[in-house]
Amino acid sequence: MLYQNISKYGLATHLALAAALPAALAQFVSGSALSLAMLWVSLSAVLWIVMEPSVFSGETVSSARARVISHIIRDPLAWFFGVAILFALFRWLNNGVCLAFDAEKSIWAVKEASLSFLPASTGDQGLFPLALAISIGVVVIGVKHALGRNARLWFGIAAGAVAAVGAVAAAVCAGMTMEPYHSATTSDFGSPLFYGSMYALFLPVTIACGIQAEGCGMTKSRLVFAWAVAGNGLGAYLFLPGLLSVSYLAVSALMAVIALAVQKFRSGAASAARAAAMLAFGVILAVFTAILPSFDDAHRAKSESLDVEKVFSPALADRNEALFRISKAIWLEHPWGGAGVGAFVLQAPFIAGKEDWAVLPPQPSIGPNGFMTLIAERGIVGSGVWLLWLALLLQFWFARLIGSFAWQKLQDEGHAWILNIPPVAWAGPMVLMLFAADAFFSSGFPLTALPICVAAALPLAAASFPKVKKSTESKQGSGNKQGVDSKEKEK
Repeated sequence: MLYQNISKYGLATHLALAAALPAALAQFVSGSALSLAMLWVSLSAVLWIVMEPSVFSGETVSSARARVISHIIRDPLAWFFGVAILFALFRWLNNGVCLAFDAEKSIWAVKEASLSFLPASTGDQGLFPLALAISIGVVVIGVKHALGRNARLWFGIAAGAVAAVGAVAAAVCAGMTMEPYHSATTSDFGSPLFYGSMYALFLPVTIACGIQAEGCGMTKSRLVFAWAVAGNGLGAYLFLPGLLSVSYLAVSALMAVIALAVQKFRSGAASAARAAAMLAFGVILAVFTAILPSFDDAHRAKSESLDVEKVFSPALADRNEALFRISKAIWLEHPWGGAGVGAFVLQAPFIAGKEDWAVLPPQPSIGPNGFMTLIAERGIVGSGVWLLWLALLLQFWFARLIGSFAWQKLQDEGHAWILNIPPVAWAGPMVLMLFAADAFFSSGFPLTALPICVAAALPLAAASFPKVKKSTESKQGSGNKQGVDSKEKEK
């Protein structure tokens, strides 16, 4: 029994670690240490994908391996991630961008990388994007091809639980007034990035998976689900500005309402009540922790940040306008490959004018928002890579959405189409919406764990849609008769 559970959920756990480890460790370790941890976990997950994929009904382990490898080889998305990883690897190796003294002109200038016409980076700044590209590729391919239904649900719950470890640890440090954790609880829209976004993005996925898992009889995941809700809810509240915190938590609440409503119709009121009880348990834990006196400063900051006029002050607008001009100038100087990952801080002092320094921070290191930081440092090519993998994931989601309509025609359960769709399927677009909002308000998101949150949510949501396959009878019979796919039933 133990071996069966390890075989069934071991891959899902490793993929969850690959997806959520950045969120759990981002506030505690350096970028290099985090990158190495991500690479190690991702490579371990690759071995699990090849050796221990989910075994569907009627399969042997060897046939499951052959199926997964065959699907990966034929998947254009897998080949795209291979190219993207090579692109990120070259950018890391081409890391010669730095500030150097020009002896002939007796001035300081930005020294380009050895291959200045190709993507580059400063120092070891290219290591995290490389680790992120590898982790995203492993998570997407693993979720898409190697997990069955229950394993996917466990993946969503486990990822939220791992991220919650980092959220709770950071909250404890903040409650003890340790820096920089205490300052992060009072962050505003002038902060370079919001650590709470990492926890907020895992919350809708965890809620949808945890509630659906109750209907599938996964009773051992209940406490893990409650922990994930408590930790990520607490982190989303403490480490986000007030307006964003309220907005993100409202989206998660909407996801909970949808999931519970579908659960009631699909599995009955008793199942929905059990799921709601565990959800409420997690929420109560988060609320009782948040109201501790240690977080009084955070409460004041949240209440003050609900005043829109005060939050978006003229000083903040002037600063963002200056950063926008600088970002645009950097991009125009390096339109295709960008200035290099981490090169914004080197280029900005040579572009900013006297009027800009009146509103800029002493060392401006990022643009006014994530989009401008991305285009300035990575150019059209690097930004295009981001847009392309998001577009491919959206295409996968929409393809499965459309396919679910054909599946619905074969059902005789009397349920409407919307009630036959698992709630997890709607979590992906919600996470993508929150990600886009964060990229607009947060400047540093290209060097955070947020992209891997989307990479975990969208394929998980797409794979949750039911699909039609030719049944065994139709293959032996008339040839044009279709049935419901039975492969999603794991051993």
